Amino acid sequence: MTIAINTPHTTPAESPSRTASAGLSHAIRAEWAKLLSLRSTRWSLALTVVGALAITVLTCLHSRSRPTFAFQGFDPTNHALSGLFLDALIVGVLGVLAVTGEYSTGTIRSSLSAVPRRGVLLGAKVIVVGALTLVVGEIISFACFFAGQAALSGAAPTAHLGQPGVLRAVALSGAFLALLALLGLGLGTAVRHTAGGIAAYAGVVMLSTVLVQQFDQGLVKYTPLDIFTNSVTSVLPNGDALSATIGFVLMAAYAAAALCLGA
Repeated sequence: MTIAINTPHTTPAESPSRTASAGLSHAIRAEWAKLLSLRSTRWSLALTVVGALAITVLTCLHSRSRPTFAFQGFDPTNHALSGLFLDALIVGVLGVLAVTGEYSTGTIRSSLSAVPRRGVLLGAKVIVVGALTLVVGEIISFACFFAGQAALSGAAPTAHLGQPGVLRAVALSGAFLALLALLGLGLGTAVRHTAGGIAAYAGVVMLSTVLVQQFDQGLVKYTPLDIFTNSVTSVLPNGDALSATIGFVLMAAYAAAALCLGA
């Protein structure tokens, strides 16, 4: 007599890497939906475009009134990107709000329930905030460049993308805004409070140059704001400022340090 033995059917367990990948993709979709649904995001992005273009055009129109001899050493690319100074503040605040808004409303609990691993949740926020601000930053940077050259045309030196260093300055300026947004995200994650996060960002980016200047003028070139205004957006040599590449890498290190602080 033969006895049939039924063996239970088992399904292979998913590998940890596959589970983590699925968790990250789910978290990214959720973060996209949350970030784009916020009114503050829409207003911030609108202000970055309108504000930057307005400041750029006004700055370049004002430069047209200079006497001819005053254009020696004039950097039309740097002037055309002057409107991005306002965006340096706005994108940082956007990065802070991307995380502190959840703490202030209490929705961070539901986010952590859906994505229990904080590292995965933070990684999703980094990808979403970084991608959004990179795309918007590049659009604004190129728009400001062309608007600025149009405003300067006929009365002041102008630049074009084919000139040495110009395309680099315009492209890195847009990417620099994404790094500033990630810096804000990291500080917001560490502080977990909107006002405190914005204050920390303003201190690191806006006030650090002034404070460092009081102690050692030679260290100013390592501060985020000086890197942005004198290294990344410049084509012509600007004193002892860092090169654009070194400045950009240093800013990436600042953003990474802030994210590690908040992790």
